[in-house]
Amino acid sequence: MKLLSKAIGITAALAALVGVTSAPAMAEDAIGIASSGGIMLEAGRAALWGPATEKLGLKYLEDTIDEGLNAVRLQVNANNVTYDLVQMANYEAALGGKEGILTPIDYSVVNKDGFKGTATDYCVGYQTYTFSMAWNTKTYGKNGPQSWADFWDVKKFPGTRAMRANAEAQLEAALMADGVAPEDVYKVLAEKGGLERAIAKLEEIKPHVAVWWTSGAQVAQLLRDGEVDMTTGWNGRFQAVQKDGGPADFTWNQGILGVDCFAIPKGAPHLDKAMKVLAYMAQPEPQAEMAVRTNYGPGNSKAFDAGIISQDTVKLLPNYPENAKTQITLDPDWWAANNNRAQKLFDEMLAR
Repeated sequence: MKLLSKAIGITAALAALVGVTSAPAMAEDAIGIASSGGIMLEAGRAALWGPATEKLGLKYLEDTIDEGLNAVRLQVNANNVTYDLVQMANYEAALGGKEGILTPIDYSVVNKDGFKGTATDYCVGYQTYTFSMAWNTKTYGKNGPQSWADFWDVKKFPGTRAMRANAEAQLEAALMADGVAPEDVYKVLAEKGGLERAIAKLEEIKPHVAVWWTSGAQVAQLLRDGEVDMTTGWNGRFQAVQKDGGPADFTWNQGILGVDCFAIPKGAPHLDKAMKVLAYMAQPEPQAEMAVRTNYGPGNSKAFDAGIISQDTVKLLPNYPENAKTQITLDPDWWAANNNRAQKLFDEMLAR
């Protein structure tokens, strides 16, 4: 789905989903929620902002976005902020805070007990995710790629690839494919020429990439329809395809473990209400319910003690110890400092 420059238009059909018959009438008193689509939209509506707004006696509008930080930039720069809560990666929130386009979280309203590095000045984590690789089981059966070196190996694993049209996590993947030990990835990225090395490795695989996808919903559909033989993407999207009986499998090995959060744009039209909705969504029970519905881990560690996540489900989550031990953790500080340059080099690589 393409990024929306002005998130004002919500259809009457969406309005009906939240019990309102007139979308224009909602614009003044409804909380604007911007998140990724597919399973994340459905689960968030069921576990997070849906129950939160119901409890608080509020209404909400939903919009689907691809890049949360860019969506906020567009609205703030246009002086037309219609979003109140926006999903983004935690490093994006760090960037947005530096740029002055996000509102600091009021932790006298939001309780951050249980958040271990997942609640920051400008965002509250609601899920952990793994960015890894998946493959079409009709092509490879259970013997798909088990490392990024495998993903890059077009002789051992012939077939079409799909990759995300974004630098995040794929720089790390490229360096591991180039022989860098997982524990040394950010050390290499911090060195002179390290970023360029990752870009060169991505350029090497570029001729074999049939689709550069732009949303989680798109990558899930590519897998579900068997349009590609392997792809990069997020564990929850892969697991949703598996649950639906789609021809997909994936590995945790060499995954990049990250955090998604909700942030509040500067100039949000319903700031006080948005902070209260965020406070509800930060509680252990909603986060546990979200984890059950998505197979993404909660941002609040107390969610594991809420009596909602079964032991079977825990084993499907990115931060389950057996899954996490072979992964690296995405470094939000590196990305906050280097995102713009990294994305510029990545976009130039795609354009060549």
